[in-house]
Amino acid sequence: MDSFELRGRDGLARLGRLHTTHGSVRTPLLMPVVHPGKSAITASELRKDFGFEMVIANSFIIRSKDAFRSKAMDEGIHSLLGFDGPIMTDSGTFQMYFHDLPDSAIDPLEIVRFQRDIGSDVGTILDVFSDPHVGRRKVEEDTRVSLDRARSAVPEKGNMMLAGTVQGGVYVDLREASARELAGLNFDVHPIGGVVPLMESYRFSDVVRVTLAAKKHLPPNRPVHLFGCGHPMFLSMAAAMGCDLFDSASYVKFAEDDRLLLANGTAQLSELREMPCDCEVCSNTNPGELRSLDKREREVALMRHNLYVTAGEMRRVRQAIEEDKLLELVAIRARSHPTLMDALNVLLGHSDQIEAEDPVGKTASICYTGSETSKHPSVLRFNARVLERYPYRGTQTLVLVPHLGDRPYSETAPSIGEIIDHRGPDELIVLYVTPFGVVPWEYEQVYPAQQCIFPDLVDKDTLQAASERLRRFIESIEYERVVWFNRKTPTNSLRYDIEWKRNLETAESATGLGELLPEPLGSGTHGICRRLEALFQYEWKVDISKALHVDQIETVISRKTGKIRYLKHDGQILFTLVPTTGLLTPTIEGGQLLLRAGIGSEFRVVMNDDAVPFVKDGKSALAKFVLEASETLRPGEEVLLLDKSGELLGVGPASLTGREMKSFKRGAAVVTRHSLPQQPA
Repeated sequence: MDSFELRGRDGLARLGRLHTTHGSVRTPLLMPVVHPGKSAITASELRKDFGFEMVIANSFIIRSKDAFRSKAMDEGIHSLLGFDGPIMTDSGTFQMYFHDLPDSAIDPLEIVRFQRDIGSDVGTILDVFSDPHVGRRKVEEDTRVSLDRARSAVPEKGNMMLAGTVQGGVYVDLREASARELAGLNFDVHPIGGVVPLMESYRFSDVVRVTLAAKKHLPPNRPVHLFGCGHPMFLSMAAAMGCDLFDSASYVKFAEDDRLLLANGTAQLSELREMPCDCEVCSNTNPGELRSLDKREREVALMRHNLYVTAGEMRRVRQAIEEDKLLELVAIRARSHPTLMDALNVLLGHSDQIEAEDPVGKTASICYTGSETSKHPSVLRFNARVLERYPYRGTQTLVLVPHLGDRPYSETAPSIGEIIDHRGPDELIVLYVTPFGVVPWEYEQVYPAQQCIFPDLVDKDTLQAASERLRRFIESIEYERVVWFNRKTPTNSLRYDIEWKRNLETAESATGLGELLPEPLGSGTHGICRRLEALFQYEWKVDISKALHVDQIETVISRKTGKIRYLKHDGQILFTLVPTTGLLTPTIEGGQLLLRAGIGSEFRVVMNDDAVPFVKDGKSALAKFVLEASETLRPGEEVLLLDKSGELLGVGPASLTGREMKSFKRGAAVVTRHSLPQQPA
């Protein structure tokens, strides 16, 4: 059953739609736990008052009570709960662990059949919950039993979506093995199980490790559900790990203990002198009034507060993903508790995994929150591509210009442009040295070179990372002399960190810099040509001169910005330069030029015959029609759409990774920006 599609993303975090028999819901999404006999706030109120689109209930509890079981079997679970939206049911795994019930308490197949028969939209297998404190051998056995039950459960699901839970305790390799095995079975959702005790003991780093281990091997077209994750302060982190669904009874449990959930932690009612937020409850009462209520009234009021805060944080997370600002939100929340900071560092330690799914061509500013900003996936990608793809590796003179990256480089050092414009790269290479790394002059307009916002005082770890990136780049370049342009900026100190191949000369002003440089030889490439050659390498790793010499490309300059707007040849627009990203977008003619230049397979998406007329008609290339796509393809890359014979059909940005294109059956793989018109019959 293909029930999930992607609508947006930021790093591993995803905005999606989960389609069920009772409607579609937005993800990331939190499902409050509903008890058919004890919930003081009904399922319908959860939807009407707080905006929760989906709820979760425990099928073991429903099956164990005659009245609940009879009504659920006769009228369905939606009638039992009074909820007309999607409902997920759990199998009772956690109850067996928590209450130390015998294996015979729940039959693994009967509980799946029961969930199917009462009309659950999403049911769950009965897996085995591994206590975090048991040894590896016990976890291995629990994982084996869980997988055996998973294989047996799939044939019983009928039309119900079924969740196959990833187990493996705190052992990363067991989580990976479990995920790989489950990926080959016909499941629709994959919960990450056994993590509630870890979250309750603030072992958030372990939660990050085991979740990312599972994510690597789970099919991308199936939502990932982090079981028991409901505290607002961890929701942004959980979404950043790539989790799509969450559930929790925390709003009840904390209220019963006179505690208030907050986006940055927890508050005890007995310690409050002021109410902590502006929700309906906090705005209309005070701590003294709440404490004076009888226990049941107080619990309901605190439940409502907890639900308001949780729903608000869930909306905030989705908006942050929409705005490409999730990492900043995670960093802010991580300051709430040291263990969250540890978890953030573990998350960013998996930067390769995050960057591989982070979209190319973003435009949002990257605001400094701390040393973690230097590990932002867009920053890592930029530095990696500069090191790998910058085409000029040998020069007479290397000039380094320290810069905070706070304003366009050409505005803070206008003389640099004049100096370089008449010199070829073999004569002169200019590098801006910023807190996030090295920016060659040719890439000063490429995102995020001008979108990173740092304070005047930069922390030591960020400068150390910048120093290492500078060192690696310097080692990749041959030069006869090096000139450092002294400026009052934090990165000016980095000149002392590098072991230079030649004696370091310094310039104290633009005039002094000009005096140090020899006269132009007159044989170098024009500045615009340098930018274009470097840009084609940065985006597509192609030498464009193999198809058309750069001197033959006409550049159209924007009167408003003074920047390149179009690239043309023989009167036809080949490429548009997007001012917010500094990247090129091809027309059909530009796509044909890239083909002639030998663009690699990682930027080609091959469609089957059924899709050809639709793509030629300008419609998006749907994922279900993709035949070939590179595993290394990032979303947002400008790609060529081809038919099986290699004929160009269209061009446009990828919406999915190459792996996702071959997995999803819903949604667009590539948004067709320009297409090759169909020939009349």
